Amino acid sequence: MAKIALVGTHGVGKTTVAYELAARFKRKWKTVELLTEIARECPFPLNDLATSAAYQWIIARQVQLEIEKSARADIIICDRSVLDNFAYYIRRFGSGGEEYEALKSFCYSWMKTYDLLVRLPITEPMVDDGFRSVDEQFQREIDELCDLLFEPVFRAWTRPAYIIGASSSEQIADMILGSLSASG
Repeated sequence: MAKIALVGTHGVGKTTVAYELAARFKRKWKTVELLTEIARECPFPLNDLATSAAYQWIIARQVQLEIEKSARADIIICDRSVLDNFAYYIRRFGSGGEEYEALKSFCYSWMKTYDLLVRLPITEPMVDDGFRSVDEQFQREIDELCDLLFEPVFRAWTRPAYIIGASSSEQIADMILGSLSASG
């Protein structure tokens, strides 16, 4: 089983790439599970009105669904990881205190369950989908927090491997299929 997370701020095309990857893998593999954006299901306010309970719920739900889907798939594609969800917590509540430390520790520990992280950068203006904030400053702040959370820890040779850059779903799929066939 391989677990891939597309990571970065909102509005950079993670969902589109996730669906494209799932389609490509379904043509080559037995089973693929797609874990879409958890925040859309959150029963609590989000964006600038978010509570700490909202972020705890999102991170816990992400982990729960990753566990459930791992039992029935060759490949799991996640439209986010727990760590980029944690970036939203940091933006809203800062980087200090007992709750921050507990969430940080949990998220970094859970990151070891991913095989590949693909970081998608901001390349185009956001499209208003009626759900996510379209505030460009908000988007940039999350993007910068993702840099701070991912880049000191993850690289192409770490576990999970971390790849930065605007890659097409075809390039990402070919890379993953190559690494899986080499290890299998």
